[in-house]
Amino acid sequence: MHKKIAFIATGYIVKYDGISVYTENLLDTFLTSVAEKEKTYDIDIYTGESVEKLIRERVLSRHEARCLSYRLITVEDKTFFHKMFNLYKAILQNGRYDVIFATNFMPLSLLPGRVVKVIHDLSPETNPHLYSRFHRIYHAFLLRSGKWFDSAMGYISEQTKADLQKFYRIDETNTRLLYLPNGVPFKVKNFERPSQKVFAKKFADKKLNLLVVGRLNRAKGVDRILQFCTWFDDFLASHEVFDEVVLHFTGKQTQETTDLFRDAKFQHIEIVFDGFLDDETLNRLYTEANFCIFLSRNEGYGLPLVEAMWFRAIPVLSDIPIFREIMKEGYPLFGETEGFEKAITEFMVRVYEDPDYRSRTEGYVERILSHEREGYARAADNLIDYIDTEA
Repeated sequence: MHKKIAFIATGYIVKYDGISVYTENLLDTFLTSVAEKEKTYDIDIYTGESVEKLIRERVLSRHEARCLSYRLITVEDKTFFHKMFNLYKAILQNGRYDVIFATNFMPLSLLPGRVVKVIHDLSPETNPHLYSRFHRIYHAFLLRSGKWFDSAMGYISEQTKADLQKFYRIDETNTRLLYLPNGVPFKVKNFERPSQKVFAKKFADKKLNLLVVGRLNRAKGVDRILQFCTWFDDFLASHEVFDEVVLHFTGKQTQETTDLFRDAKFQHIEIVFDGFLDDETLNRLYTEANFCIFLSRNEGYGLPLVEAMWFRAIPVLSDIPIFREIMKEGYPLFGETEGFEKAITEFMVRVYEDPDYRSRTEGYVERILSHEREGYARAADNLIDYIDTEA
């Protein structure tokens, strides 16, 4: 049956964040699946004017040879309000859709068609002290309006699904829920994975490369990372395990970043702020890193985690639900309990000095990665199944 679809990609931005990576990968995989399944869809892809060239180059150019009926519709996006007003206007001008699908939650309801939006995480509920009162109210408004007015709600992990029920009593009894998971993005799949030999070489000398990827704030656990660094710096003063330790911070910086690092001074750890990086440079840092540190207090998925595993950087993870979900039982996680700094140090030193333990750890990571790499394919198939069901 012929279907008309609006794929809302206005959350896509020039300096990619997690929503941008999810958007471009799900769109890419969705278009691939539509072609392979020979679906007769007319697909309107809505995005901001500022990213028209970017989305054409990174996503749509990959589908030029496919027999697909799609068009890219751009809206003025100088400000958030410009973008939302022009998005509403453009959708209404293009008539009724069978499904209006948005890759992130936004004030987008009461439109002509079945509206589906994806919720990535509920951090404002799980860690309210890290967000402003306005942000928490706005977030709650979006979730409640989605529950009342939208036809379905997408979620990217079982933990997000559990949080929807816990905080908003949203579950299958009152809302159609679609599992639309994250996965390994093409921005890393496009690059050859480092070989086992390259991995082993990283542990052949006494230089330790550490990497942190993501927004540099308390929600991402940067204060915990600094607390670990203080302990680890003292450890390095009295233990000759490493000749050199370099810690790269890669990601968006804000005033909170400045506040966190104001008094951060280390004698034995070199701190490097890389800011926003292109794919090639970031992937090189992943490849060079012995360990990638993620001490977040909450995540909807943890996209940099799978990127790090792809490039064979051993993850150091906080003990939060999504990391337990992804890594299953058996992988060491580090909570906010007393002594976590020592526990992380012992883990890294053991991986570094014990080849058998390092091999077992690497093997565990490989098994997890083999499952996560198919995430976007599962999401695209589930979305297509929903589109093909009658309202």
